[in-house]
Amino acid sequence: MSVSLRVTIVVALWLGIILVCYSVWRRYQRRGEALDRLQRDVTRTESSEVEESQISWLRRRMMLAGYSTPAAGTLLVAATILMLVSGIFCALLFRWSGLQQVFLEGIESVPGGLSGMLAPVVIVSPWLIAIILASLPILVVRASRRARVLQVSRDLPLAMDLWATLSEGGLGFDAALDRWQRTQRPDRVLASACRGFQRDLLGGMRRSVAFRRLAGRLDVPPLTRFTAAMIQSEQMGASVSETLRLQAEDVRAERREKSMAFAQSLATKRVIPLVVCFLPGLFVWPLGPFFTQLLRIVDSLTGGGG
Repeated sequence: MSVSLRVTIVVALWLGIILVCYSVWRRYQRRGEALDRLQRDVTRTESSEVEESQISWLRRRMMLAGYSTPAAGTLLVAATILMLVSGIFCALLFRWSGLQQVFLEGIESVPGGLSGMLAPVVIVSPWLIAIILASLPILVVRASRRARVLQVSRDLPLAMDLWATLSEGGLGFDAALDRWQRTQRPDRVLASACRGFQRDLLGGMRRSVAFRRLAGRLDVPPLTRFTAAMIQSEQMGASVSETLRLQAEDVRAERREKSMAFAQSLATKRVIPLVVCFLPGLFVWPLGPFFTQLLRIVDSLTGGGG
């Protein structure tokens, strides 16, 4: 059987597997969406809690990363499978094309008996590259989630200071929030979540439920604590401006402590790059020729003794 025919058969099998997996996934997704719509129509008053309980784990993760479209989870699975198939195809092509054998033959000429150590690396590396390619979509989603959390953590203390200042000036929290919204860019994560909070209030939702939905949209610990404090202050009749000021100071102190901890840990974190990347270069540059000659001498002695 020729190499091209084997490649065609493998590609066809993987395409068939992808189509079957996609059809099954799409069927369950449509069923879940139908159940969500039915549940929302039946219990409209408690729609926030129902929606959060009905959302799947994958879809919630995609929403927290900023991909709020219903097909985001399906696209992630499809992209992961596609990258995995591409990596497997490249690994098989690397093996069937004879490049792997060429590398193995070149390693056998390395003196000092190092071929036994380097040969497994050549054999396993294409499959490791396939795994890395398959994990690229997940890494992109994770990086997007981290960027959103970092942006909210940076914007929240200043926003709470402005809300507290406007509240102390006589404005209510809703008016202060609306005034702050006018100064924010539409692409800011916190501003977008607050717009959803305002829509929930205009739709007749209770304030406590709207605050919980605001915290659930982003799932950032400082924002979650802020919403819990606002719900408690509303229930206890406390001052909104004082609550906002205290929460802003707490968030700012937490960020300061994290920055100090990160600065103190830099000395420890620099050890690994120095040992792995810098010191080997220092050893290889002056001692590389010596070790090469030593390996050749050892190889000639072992070969002559055999």
